[in-house]
Amino acid sequence: MYYLVLFILIMFSAIEVVSGKRSERWFNVSYFLMTVMATFRYGQMDDYFNYYFNYEHPEIYGLIDPLFGLLIGVFKAFSIGYPVFIALLSLTCMLLSYRFFHKDCGFSCLSLLTFYGYTFMLCPMSSIRQGICLALLMFMFPWIKEKKYKQFYFWVIVGCFIHLSFIVALILPWLLKLKIYNKVIVIYMALGLTAFAIVGISVTTFLPLDRLATYQEGEGASIIIRMALRILIIIPVLLFEPEEGTDGYYAKAICLIGYAMYCVLSFNDLVAGRLEFYFRSFICLYAAFLVQNYVRTSRMLANLGLLMFVHIFLWIKNVDAGITSMSYKDGITAFNFPYISVFDKSELKEYSGIETYGLE
Repeated sequence: MYYLVLFILIMFSAIEVVSGKRSERWFNVSYFLMTVMATFRYGQMDDYFNYYFNYEHPEIYGLIDPLFGLLIGVFKAFSIGYPVFIALLSLTCMLLSYRFFHKDCGFSCLSLLTFYGYTFMLCPMSSIRQGICLALLMFMFPWIKEKKYKQFYFWVIVGCFIHLSFIVALILPWLLKLKIYNKVIVIYMALGLTAFAIVGISVTTFLPLDRLATYQEGEGASIIIRMALRILIIIPVLLFEPEEGTDGYYAKAICLIGYAMYCVLSFNDLVAGRLEFYFRSFICLYAAFLVQNYVRTSRMLANLGLLMFVHIFLWIKNVDAGITSMSYKDGITAFNFPYISVFDKSELKEYSGIETYGLE
């Protein structure tokens, strides 16, 4: 099923890029399949069984993420098992996000491809708490444009009790008011931030938070590789200047905020990635805006093609990371990664030796 969705999205994204024609039918087919995959998955991606362990020990969330712990308590009070719990949360993520892709992205298969490549395999397929927060942010996007800040701030604070990282969304309305998105200024800022990140300057001393300390783990890929991927994504964002007040304007601003945040916090990839995640996901909206509002010059086609290529690569990279973290057996790669549902969960043992914590 993974590859069917990927094939559909690549094919209709290419058509969209070249001709500008969108296929609402195939967008909905793809979104439906993704919703089914997220809802009925079993053991897919590395956090599935970690959340099961936490489901059995909700006190873990304590005073830091109390709303999620309370939610677990409510489900357990009604004797609802973990597979149903995680399925309902994944379904909620996809339903909350649908309005964003339907109304704001206009059924763009290209926007859905960028979501599938970067966001989907992380949330709602894995980190479900951040998935809920991101879906909430996407749902609230119109409130930012309409300046309904009280509603926005209230629900962001609610989201913080599900995952504390969502607190970064509180800065969004304020930063969008600054209007510093002049092309020249932005390019100079981006260059400076990129140099800052690559040099590896640590700002740990300015962030004496216990929560951050829990993420002080080993680094993954080198800073050069991590920054290279982000630079490839940010290039199309830097090259165009959408008119103020348009969806493209807001999407560009939000993506740049995410890029700046990653650069500043790049001393720790996990911290930076968790906080950048909410903003970078708005590349979906920016891609949809470019397709709909710009003449198809060779430069435009090259930039849209670049976005497609990078997000296809990111999908492969995310699946490959999942295979490693889930202890899949030799021979399983991003090109034959099996989808396993709750209806055939016994198949997981054929492919993986991951610790299930007794979940059967």
